Amino acid sequence: MSRDLMHSDEVKQLVRDAYRNVPASTAAVARKLYTPEELAEVPQAAIDRALGVADHLRFADVHPGDTVLDIGCGGGIDTILAARRTGPTGHVIALDFLPEMLQRTADAAADAALTNVETLEGEMEAIPLPDDTVDLIISNGVINLSPRKARVMAECARVLRPGGRLCVSDLTVGQDDLPPQILTQPAAWAGCVAGALSEEDFVRKLERAGFREVDVPYRHPMSVDDCALYPLFSTKVIQLMKKLIPAEQQQAVAVSVVIRAQLPPSQADG
Repeated sequence: MSRDLMHSDEVKQLVRDAYRNVPASTAAVARKLYTPEELAEVPQAAIDRALGVADHLRFADVHPGDTVLDIGCGGGIDTILAARRTGPTGHVIALDFLPEMLQRTADAAADAALTNVETLEGEMEAIPLPDDTVDLIISNGVINLSPRKARVMAECARVLRPGGRLCVSDLTVGQDDLPPQILTQPAAWAGCVAGALSEEDFVRKLERAGFREVDVPYRHPMSVDDCALYPLFSTKVIQLMKKLIPAEQQQAVAVSVVIRAQLPPSQADG
């Protein structure tokens, strides 16, 4: 069954609608993913808007002075943490296609007294940055929201400098792991499940985009109850999962992964 269940414009609109209507607090997600020490570095407003699926920054190896691109910055929690790690000589570009999310990230950066954060409105399929301008790309539960994932990965390769790194987290789902009745629910796409790739497909698409040294340092099963923590999954979708997915599979309806990759140092090495 094809994962491309909807036209691109339809997917973008349902994502806009879902993320604009997220409840006031998703702090339970932040407490599940991040350490107390990490959360102490972040304004409460960003904690209250956390919607990621893993703490990929533990594996991102952010260097002082790096230029970092955060694709789909959302409420800003990962942008803030990355900006702390790059230090004042670094620069974090927070990309999102929703002005509301960009404003939340800008407000969080101001609350954190960070001056090395820039917000940028744009789509991940057409990143509004020049070639070879970024040292590290991070993203947390966002790439699956795109119906054109290969295009997203090609754009990542374009804006990264030779030798640039990528460290993203997302959900992976086997091709036949979920019933069609769930995959065709808009809320399942907004929750990154209906649009999810298998781990093998994710790695293959990165390699086709020119990335090398692709590895998966983190995998964690996601249960139906875990999905219920995310308001992007409607009550209807959660009920369908509990009804249609066999009980023995409900503890692992998806897998949260962190995937790292790197571009060759120069095009000649590609």
